Amino acid sequence: VLLLSLVVGTSGASPLRTLDQDAAVAFEYNDLTNFGIRFERCQYVKMFDDELAQKENSASVLALKHFVIYKLCPQDECSSCDGTHGLYVVDVEDYLQATIEYEKQAFEYMCQNCNDNCNNGQDCTGCGDLCYQYDNLEANGYVDASEYIECQQVDNGDDDGGDILYVGPRCSSSNNEIKIGLFSDEDCSVPYDDQEIEDVLGVKLSYHILKSVQSNDEESLCLSCAEMEDENQNNANDNADADDVNEMCEQIYEASGKCESIYGLETGFVQMNREEDENENQVENEFMVCGFIDSLLWNSYTETGEINVQDEQDVIIRTMMPLQKVVLSLLTITFVALLGSVYYLHHQIEKHSPKSKVALSAQAPGK
Repeated sequence: VLLLSLVVGTSGASPLRTLDQDAAVAFEYNDLTNFGIRFERCQYVKMFDDELAQKENSASVLALKHFVIYKLCPQDECSSCDGTHGLYVVDVEDYLQATIEYEKQAFEYMCQNCNDNCNNGQDCTGCGDLCYQYDNLEANGYVDASEYIECQQVDNGDDDGGDILYVGPRCSSSNNEIKIGLFSDEDCSVPYDDQEIEDVLGVKLSYHILKSVQSNDEESLCLSCAEMEDENQNNANDNADADDVNEMCEQIYEASGKCESIYGLETGFVQMNREEDENENQVENEFMVCGFIDSLLWNSYTETGEINVQDEQDVIIRTMMPLQKVVLSLLTITFVALLGSVYYLHHQIEKHSPKSKVALSAQAPGK
């Protein structure tokens, strides 16, 4: 429980607000407008749960937690993101709630512009077809997969006392993608694999919106943290606040566990609060947050969230940076010099002390 509280929501934020709340509040870390969110992976982890522990009929005190690991990358370095950046962990529902809502607004805005351009005689074959297909999903036997990002009960069409099933977000077997899957419990923590989800729903799933908030094998996708330039003021609530960071990034950033210092990010929560001597407990716990995120990335857990004791673990060999080597060398030289100074001063004190003079006079001839 302590570890979970440290790694998720380390900025002390309350649950995610909607885009029409706190519109006039300025986001403190405005320099993040030059960054974008890059999805890295999702991961299940079985962790101790207070509520399960208090239930008398609970078979286990371990609950399956569902995390997303993402990076904040400079927009012009999104494909590599190996320079200055931040690494973060957040609950999957918080991540999807913010990104899906914002991407739906962006998609609607794109379709409006597409329609306006079509009316002005411009070629809109590409965007026009895409928007038409999305508007007619139901007519073509599809449903938007992003409608199921919150765990919910689903009618499996069995009136003879069959299993009660639930649908919600689920990590793929490779952990590099979020799919919609079936579960046997109301918290969507116990995956159900005896049926295919599209057979239960009776429709096919369209992943256009859901894929837009994730990276894939072909390219590294960044979701910009800068507010959209919306001529029609469709995101007026976002533009009304006193900063240039969009609500999506604000919400996710505030709800995330943060690992920033070791990657050189100086304009984020950790460094700014360290300089201002604020939120000391959260700042000092950054090392634990980084360690937890590393465990999620280093193949430490299985697909079902168990501790991985079979597969070979990724080994990270850390090397010293040139500056670290220089500082270590200077410290070594300084330490040796101090030892030499101490020895010299001690020798001088012994040489000129009264005891030394008495000893010398006692040895003088004729005395």
